[in-house]
Amino acid sequence: MTSTLKEHPIWQNVTQTMAQINPNQIGNHHLQACHGEINGYWDESDQFYETIRFIQLPTPELTSSSLGLTPKETGNTNWLHLKYSLTVSPSADSAALPAAATTIGELSLILDDSLEIIDENWLIDISSPFVVAIQ
Repeated sequence: MTSTLKEHPIWQNVTQTMAQINPNQIGNHHLQACHGEINGYWDESDQFYETIRFIQLPTPELTSSSLGLTPKETGNTNWLHLKYSLTVSPSADSAALPAAATTIGELSLILDDSLEIIDENWLIDISSPFVVAIQ
């Protein structure tokens, strides 16, 4: 006999929990707390940048979420992983920049069961006109 989680009530609980915590607000709050700046960034080519600054604070759009549980042997802790797409919509007075909303990267946040951020990971398009990368 095979078992499946497809109809398990856990999915309803996860959906309700995600609605209650408002993940978009968590992403916005984190970006505001960073003041539009990332210090100490390594890109995909292993290039180090002292500072990454956003010309305009991006808008986080939740693309995925997942729950995790570490095994009992290592502490039995729960965590929540939120992944965001970071987009900017240029203002009307920025004629030199792209006119449409542009994705400039991704942000992944891992939160503990108190909704405190315990890890973050950025993937930024450093060649974007909305990003200033300082080596």
